Amino acid sequence: MNICVLGGAGFIGSHLVEELVSEGNNVTVIDDLSNGTLDNLSNIKNSIRFIKRDVSNPNYTDNLDTFDVIYYLPCWPRSLSFSNPIRDVEVNVIGMINTIRYAKKTNTKIIFSSNSGIYDTSKIPINENTKDNPTTPYDLNKLTSEKYLKLYDVPNVILRFATVYGPRQKTSDKWKPVIIEFINKLSLGEPPTILWDGKQTRDFIFIDDLVEALIKVKDNEKAVGETMILGSGTETNINQVYETVCNELDVKIEPHHGPKAKGDIRRMCYTCKKANELLNWKAETTLREGIKKIIKEEHRK
Repeated sequence: MNICVLGGAGFIGSHLVEELVSEGNNVTVIDDLSNGTLDNLSNIKNSIRFIKRDVSNPNYTDNLDTFDVIYYLPCWPRSLSFSNPIRDVEVNVIGMINTIRYAKKTNTKIIFSSNSGIYDTSKIPINENTKDNPTTPYDLNKLTSEKYLKLYDVPNVILRFATVYGPRQKTSDKWKPVIIEFINKLSLGEPPTILWDGKQTRDFIFIDDLVEALIKVKDNEKAVGETMILGSGTETNINQVYETVCNELDVKIEPHHGPKAKGDIRRMCYTCKKANELLNWKAETTLREGIKKIIKEEHRK
């Protein structure tokens, strides 16, 4: 298949691109490298076409090939969406509108990486019938992009991700995915910071499990027009994550504590029955196994 991966130099995108290439697909990666890096694609750089473009630019689709599938993975980080909501709109909404215009002309299917944080989390477990209640500009803009997909009636699959983690995930001053932040700090003998009281929960999904679902959905006709949650179905609080990382690194360091992040949710746990049935897919990697794989990968560098 001819496939375009928008945001393909990022954490999730690069893992997906590697798998698509291994299947023998013709893959074009488009990324502005604001979050991603070409180093993430070093293993398959000679097997792909890379184009540096910003999806929020209406001309980004100029002179592109015709694709069977476009994966939409660009995002402005959730943790930055309050401080820069305009950029969040540009990446998460304007970029989608530009992509829809191209897909309408070429009859291309869009597989959209949305966010499970859109849901009302007052009752768990959450499924696709749970009502929406965005708590950050990021969530609101992801939901808006979903509505544009449906409004313009392009072939699409909407996938709402749980909390994804795995090797190649990066942290920055303002963007700190919790598992990799714990691993990086504790590996250096430094105390990470746990926000809120650490009793807030997440449904963590390992990158390999997520990519398996992304691969399965691309030529699954039953999935077209559907919205599915991709998660593990396991609820884990942040204090438990910290203890697991400490145990795997064999360290004992007391963490710092900080205030609740704006827009944070208390609980997260998903029922992924729809994806199980439509894709014959289920997340298999336990949190401990996933953390072990990250530590092994990081130590190998």
